[in-house]
Amino acid sequence: MTQYSVWKDLLKPTIFAFLLAVAIPGGIAGAYYLYSMYF
Repeated sequence: MTQYSVWKDLLKPTIFAFLLAVAIPGGIAGAYYLYSMYF
């Protein structure tokens, strides 16, 4: 039971950090792409 809760506690921040690491460069790249297309 403790192992499951440890995995759950570790998995949530890992997924959050992964999404953050993908969203930040993705947002910058997307903004730059739109900027270069329309301006």
